Parts: sequence; structure tokens; C-alpha cells
Amino acid sequence: MIPLPPDIALAQQVVLGDPARLTNRPAPVWDPARMALLADLSRTLLAMPAARALPDVVTFAYWARAAHLKALSREAAHPDPPRVGLGLVFHICPSNVPVNVAFSMAFGLLAGNTGVLRLPSADSPTITALVDGLAAVLARPEHAALAEALLLVRYARNDAVNAVWSARADGRVVWGGDATVQHMRGFPMPPRAREVSFPDRYSLCSLKAEAVLALDDAGLEALCGQLYADVYIMEQAACSSPQLIAWVGDAETVTQAQARLWPAFAAHVKGRHPLAPIRAMDKFVAACDSALAEDVRAVHRHGNTLYRVDLAGLRPEQESCRGYAGTLHEVVLDSLDALAPIVTDRYQTLTTFGHPRDDLARFVTAHGLRGIDRVVPVGQALDMGVIWDGYDIIGSLSRVIDIR
Repeated sequence: MIPLPPDIALAQQVVLGDPARLTNRPAPVWDPARMALLADLSRTLLAMPAARALPDVVTFAYWARAAHLKALSREAAHPDPPRVGLGLVFHICPSNVPVNVAFSMAFGLLAGNTGVLRLPSADSPTITALVDGLAAVLARPEHAALAEALLLVRYARNDAVNAVWSARADGRVVWGGDATVQHMRGFPMPPRAREVSFPDRYSLCSLKAEAVLALDDAGLEALCGQLYADVYIMEQAACSSPQLIAWVGDAETVTQAQARLWPAFAAHVKGRHPLAPIRAMDKFVAACDSALAEDVRAVHRHGNTLYRVDLAGLRPEQESCRGYAGTLHEVVLDSLDALAPIVTDRYQTLTTFGHPRDDLARFVTAHGLRGIDRVVPVGQALDMGVIWDGYDIIGSLSRVIDIR
């Protein structure tokens, strides 16, 4: 039991779990009982009609399948010495990507920790589905013992609650913007505690024009589906969602590739991603604002589904150039190397199509880049792994026991 002052207990709403049963005892990493709980959660979510209607929840459910978790555990296996969790980990979960509540919880459990998760203040269909699924799983006798390892709470901005949980935590995971990360660092933790933080990041995509032109119709449709997954599932709210499309090739080849890809992509998106009227209006106003910049040559609209902001060149602070719900900025480059001068530590994911792997490896190593932690094919921008933002999350949230 981890005692809380009465005023703190009253200041938070317990969504799931029992504070009186909470423990800070660590478990081994990749504990079979915890993997079984997550696998059961996967099956439960995929059987819930409300959950199956939510692409982000389905993405997590497939990630948490038993076979995938076993594969991850084999890839991350530490043969010796043994690893166990830190104890209690306090999670500040993001509001813009609510499914990360599930991923943060899973990482903490798989690392052998008890998790106290502060949910976003506003409810959402994603959070509701995840909580309902988790409640159903924890109610089963085979998982009852793990009820003491999870507590989901919700509270309005309250520094006193943040301070109490931080003071009791052996680890802290902070998802949010730079301001959230800096704010949480104002709350002291025990001397041996660790923090894993995920501040603002920027991601981009590079397409080799000649490779797009070389596709047959089936290949083009596949590329559209992959790009759709990267851009629209999270409406570009995820830190790994591409904001910039960097075409590589001469101007004529790029123009031909754009003329082939974008009409096909807009047709692929149409009907798959309905846009609420208020979102459509906000998107249009933002595009009009973008059009006023001197380096914007044009804003191309493919209905309400897709806007393309044509840039004359890369900006020194390109990471401030963002869109959402299908607003992509575009630039034409002679080579991938032209990206290097703008890459800062804010850059996270580079999705690519048509670039040889050796060229990508040389690009990220030869230029001494301070950013870009992931280079993945188009279609895998949102594929969550135990390596994220350059962190080995399981390793960061666990400790090694040196036995000689």
C-alpha cells in the first residue's frame, strides 16, 4: 500500500484500480503474467464493436497480440544479468494521441513496474474503449493479482497531486509538449528515480520521384494506403506523423510523380476519412494563413481531404511548419543530403520510399545529425516499438541486478 494524504486522494478521480492495493514491488521484465494480461486485453478489444471502430485502438490491440509480444521479448532479451522493474512509475499521458495511454501502460508493465497513469482530462472514445477493455480483463480471476500494479486516475491541473505522485515514484514517463515536460521537471523525484520524456518532435517523409513513377497501378495503390496510415490515422497529431514531403529528383521528374501520386492518393482518402465541419473549417483557415508566407508558391486543394502547401525551399526552422488532418508541406530537393542542414534534435521519424537502405544509413551517420531517431518505410510511421524517440523504453524503466 502506498499511503496518500486525504486531500490528494479527494483531488483525483479513480477511473480504474484501487489505491489501497497499489504496490511498488518490482517484477521481472517481460514477465509472462503481464504479457498474458496484455494479450488478453488485445483479444478483448478486438471483440468489442466500439473498439473495432477506432483505428488507433485496433492498432494497439494488434501490437499487444501474444505473438507480437513474444517476438518483441526475443528481440530485447537480456540473457544476463537479470533485469527487474524500478517499482512505481508515474505516467503523464497525452491528450492529443489518447491511444498512447495504452502504450505507456504496456511499456511500464513489461518493464516490471506498477503504473499510476494520469489520463487526459477530457474523455474520448479511445480512452473509454481502453478502460472498458482493461476493466473486463482485470476482473478475470487469472489476472486479479495484477490489479495491484495499475491505477488510472483523472484530475484537473493540480500541482499538489503531481508533486505527491512524483515524490513517490521510482520512474516518471511524460508525454506532451515541451511545456508539459518542463513543468513536470519542477516536481522533485527520489534521488534514484528516472524520467523518460517525450517532448515536441517533428517528422517528415522523403519520396524518390523516379521510384514513384516506376510503380504499376497496384504498387501505386499500395503506396497510397501506406501514406494514408501515416497521415490520417492520427490526423498528423502524432509526433511521428509526417508534416513535410521532401521529393528527391529533378524538377521535371518530381512534377510527373506528383501528378501521378496526389490524384490517386486523394481518391484513396475520399470516403475513408470523413472530416467534421469544424475541422474542415480550421484546416481551410490554416491553409489560407500558410498561403500568405513569401516562400509558399501555391496551396493545392484536393477537396477537403488533402491540402498540399508548395514551398520554394526548406525553411531554417522547418519544424515550425506544421499541418493537421491531411495538410502536407512539400519541397523538391536534388538529394537527401539537402535535408541535413535543417535537422535539429526535434526531428524524430523519417519515413521513406524509393531510397536504397545504404543511402539512408550514410545520410543519418555522415552528417552528424542531432535528430532523426527512426528511419522507416512509408506506412510504418505509427508503428510503436520498445525503441522510441531514441530510448530503449524497457531498459530505461528497469534496472540490472549484477550477480557474480
